[in-house]
Amino acid sequence: MIQRIKKKNYNKIFLISGVVLTGLLVSCGGASKSIDSTNVKDAESPFILPLHEDIKECFSCDEKKPIHLDQFKTVLTDSKLQQYKNGGKSREEFKKLDTFCDDTIFKVCGDAMVLQATDDKNDRVEFRQLKNLKLNDQSILRFQAKFENLPNSNDRKGVTLAQIHNDAQGVGRPLFRVEYTGENELRAVLTDTYIKYEGESTNDYLVGFRDGHELYCKLEILESGNQISVYVKNINTGKSKTKIYTVDNKWLEKDGDFYFKTGAYLQVAGKAPRVSYYSLKYSY
Repeated sequence: MIQRIKKKNYNKIFLISGVVLTGLLVSCGGASKSIDSTNVKDAESPFILPLHEDIKECFSCDEKKPIHLDQFKTVLTDSKLQQYKNGGKSREEFKKLDTFCDDTIFKVCGDAMVLQATDDKNDRVEFRQLKNLKLNDQSILRFQAKFENLPNSNDRKGVTLAQIHNDAQGVGRPLFRVEYTGENELRAVLTDTYIKYEGESTNDYLVGFRDGHELYCKLEILESGNQISVYVKNINTGKSKTKIYTVDNKWLEKDGDFYFKTGAYLQVAGKAPRVSYYSLKYSY
């Protein structure tokens, strides 16, 4: 079957007390609303770090491991690392991240925890949260990271940076993902079914984003209404966007088995993305 991708939503603009609010038309594949939060008070400001300088020094695993960075001690005990190579066909999992370090894929550079992917389509290296999550039970993923060596050979596909996925039997795709495209932008993609190649996807523009830019991202399962939200901010440009989505009923069949992922999942071949995390945290 052919998966149908929805066209971009068209915005209605309202001017209220000099602040521009962007209200999206409701899409039938998953109701959504958004605001352009560039000109309103940023509720995530306490969690956002200043733009970091380029990293100049990397450490060997004998010198320093990611667990030695205090800001990651908690999250590494609640995650495992998944690596796919050879076009996504070979997979390895590293579960004891409190001791694991690898000079080629997982190490420390400056004050950042660095993931290095390989360059085939469907290759990836990602943190996979261990705890299973339910809708209507608030859970949050927050991270700030620099993404480098991103592909620009395809105007629709590039690299998936963060996901809400599900490991129940029969699930063939993520519920939600944030992805970088070759059009130098970040997009939000929401699916209306867990069955691969079926249903529709809502595909929304978030903010402009280029190779080497630094991103702050928050994914959240909200407390009610079968809703999830995404907040992104390009630290280099200061542009940000918040969107809220209602999860479609088909996904409710798999409730209780959701989890967060973040890293670099290559959608097209040619470049090997590198992700430098300055912060990474789950909240329940």
